[in-house]
Amino acid sequence: MNPICSKFIQPTVNAIGRRIALAQTRNTYIFRHVFVPPATPPGQHQRPPTELQNFRKYELVEEETEKPADPLKVILLQDVEGIGHQFDIVEVDRELARNDLLLTKKAAYCSPFDLKYYGDMKERMKEELAKRVRIPYEYLKIGRELQKLVVPLHVSMDNPWTLNRSIVTASLRQMGVDVLDNGVFLPKETISGPNFDYEAKLTRFYVVINKQYIVPMIGRISHISADDSKQALYPDAAKQPSEEQLR
Repeated sequence: MNPICSKFIQPTVNAIGRRIALAQTRNTYIFRHVFVPPATPPGQHQRPPTELQNFRKYELVEEETEKPADPLKVILLQDVEGIGHQFDIVEVDRELARNDLLLTKKAAYCSPFDLKYYGDMKERMKEELAKRVRIPYEYLKIGRELQKLVVPLHVSMDNPWTLNRSIVTASLRQMGVDVLDNGVFLPKETISGPNFDYEAKLTRFYVVINKQYIVPMIGRISHISADDSKQALYPDAAKQPSEEQLR
């Protein structure tokens, strides 16, 4: 290309690019007069704004991007964890709606057409929706936190014992988890002691949240004694067991 032509074409291309970028950005600015022009008396023509230079001076009052955008109302097309169930109408952050829910077709805009369309669909699916078992999101969060724990099940070195609900609930309370006895379920296998063959043995038990959600948990047998001269054979602080240990 001729260097002279390139010299003139390049700035033109850059200017066009800047115009395109500006055209794709939609913002709202609110201005007001620095010097407010007098009101036009009834029956007279309005004074031209070019009459005085001061009447053409403005100051910025507000810019759209300076304040957070209002949430966006959408219709959920499927159950979305932490947000709502299918056909719920919810208000969510605009970034979440535009970059996730709408793009992945998990939700639709609350337009008049969509409100009627999905409202009719919800009515047709009324029986199917009533049969669905839905676990509250709060229960799911609690269950995930519980499943991260390996609970030391403290049993006596000196006195006979059989692993039961009372031992499990007491061990859970020592870790800050308050559970009723009837909310704990143990496997059918009987574990009794003192028996050091069971020391550090992993055992599965289940906790029921509000009689609705069953959470599988892991306990580790840990013998303890009131005699300070005796030491536990396995530390209470344990890491999450591997898949091989759980077999």
